[in-house]
Amino acid sequence: MTGPLHSTDLDDALDALAELGDDDIDLIITAFRNIAHRASHGHLDINTTQVLLASIAASPDGADLVGACGFLTAEITSRNPALDNLPDNVRKATTRAGEEAAFRLTDTYLREPASEANASLDLPERRCPAVTDNERKELSQKVKEANKQSSNRPR
Repeated sequence: MTGPLHSTDLDDALDALAELGDDDIDLIITAFRNIAHRASHGHLDINTTQVLLASIAASPDGADLVGACGFLTAEITSRNPALDNLPDNVRKATTRAGEEAAFRLTDTYLREPASEANASLDLPERRCPAVTDNERKELSQKVKEANKQSSNRPR
């Protein structure tokens, strides 16, 4: 695939997953379809778009859906009683492969494109204005005075 992702690419991937017939995977498919629908029908603002990007694949510490897939892969290939009766070498190879999947799916390099997409939406006009040292001192003084006058603050 060389061009931008088309909805049919996502649909094809989700349709293939739906063929598995697993109830939990079906919930994930539904969530993906709902997010895609919201995006394509103009129901996402910039902030929500950024939150979704970060949640899907732009967290630097792997705390996103891609990372969760890696951690889940490691979990079901290591802490799974269904594997207990396998020959030792097969069980160990399965666990090792699951750990490798987690390692690769939590790699920060994998997140760079989504992080860049997220950062590109952080337009200057949406950023908080810089506060000068004098303004910071003024604000601190106002907060200090307001705290003195507050009746619900411990003394």
